[in-house]
Amino acid sequence: MASPHDYLERCDRLAVMGGTFDPIHRGHMTVAESVMHEFKPRRVLFVPAGNPPHKPGKPITDGEHRYKMTLAATCENPGFEVSRMEIDRTGPSYTVDTLTRLREICPPESKIFFIIGADALLDILFWRDAAKALTLCEFVVAARPGYELKNHIEMLRKEYGATVHIVESLQLEISGTDIRERFAADKPVSNLMPRAAEDYARKHGLYGAFGAEFSPTHFQWVKARLKERLSPQRFHHTMGTIEESQRLAEIYGADANKAMWAALLHDCAKEYGADKKRILCKRWGIPLDDIMSRHIDLAHGFLGAESARRDFNIEDSEILQAIRYHSLGHKNMTLLDKIIMLADYIEPRREEYPPLAEMRRLAYTDINKALIIGTKFTNSELKDRGDSVHPWSLEMLKELKST
Repeated sequence: MASPHDYLERCDRLAVMGGTFDPIHRGHMTVAESVMHEFKPRRVLFVPAGNPPHKPGKPITDGEHRYKMTLAATCENPGFEVSRMEIDRTGPSYTVDTLTRLREICPPESKIFFIIGADALLDILFWRDAAKALTLCEFVVAARPGYELKNHIEMLRKEYGATVHIVESLQLEISGTDIRERFAADKPVSNLMPRAAEDYARKHGLYGAFGAEFSPTHFQWVKARLKERLSPQRFHHTMGTIEESQRLAEIYGADANKAMWAALLHDCAKEYGADKKRILCKRWGIPLDDIMSRHIDLAHGFLGAESARRDFNIEDSEILQAIRYHSLGHKNMTLLDKIIMLADYIEPRREEYPPLAEMRRLAYTDINKALIIGTKFTNSELKDRGDSVHPWSLEMLKELKST
């Protein structure tokens, strides 16, 4: 079995960044990237604190969440790693213990850099076993306006044999406290922290974001974001689709909660511009066949499903499938797929079109017949415009007629 420290056992040049990471933010990432560029370590090791002794009595997010949030934020950078050593250690988390353990794990002649803030460097002699800690690594301090460090660094060198480097990096004045307060107040934080970390925090409700997946507060949060994203007409249509999906789910015995969520998000990417749709399809790995390439709006269901997952933390496969295929349909439609597609067709706020009344009449007694009428009408409209009918719609129509 591989050692949990196997990447350290071979690492002869390591930079270490400690902190509570509650939450990890762009300031941490910027400094780590600057150290990576200037000092060329093989790894920057993020070490979330377990029980920080300098924050007695202050509420701190559970260590497992902070570890996983930090991992989410850093995992795509091949030079970054995250260690559990402090959150798995009992008792207070002292830097000297972490450095001692790293000296035991890493090769004997390894060079270890410990990244530190200017304020922390000025207080370093108050740390546990500071004299020992100063001999276990070289310190890299992030320069910061208003902090005069030259004399202090010279004193540490003369009296303790310390080696302290200064890294000049873009200074982002970001406060974890401010980020937590912004979460609680439902203010944007995307410019302050990595997207993956924000998604993790929101999904798990770490800072009063929206609580557990599919909770009422989650729903209201997503609804509010969509109201900002969509035009008034599209949002109005979305609310009607939710209303209709609930009615259909009750009649046919489907999961009303899943129907509500799929209806809420079915058009979340509908109003993206054509160029944006194409770029996102490429970036998100959504394949486009010839018809979808020519008529990129046909991809809005696929983009909507991916946006629901990425932007709103929806992971339920049935909901995502219903969003993905609500416009084109597909073979082997599930009941939820049919409900969302039909609700989109007949929601009460829809402007009149020729077969609408007949579809509404059939909707509550024969969902397949109602969808057949709607699909045939849509296909006819496409042909009249000289556009191609997507094969998936034809396959769905054939299947619906046979049941």
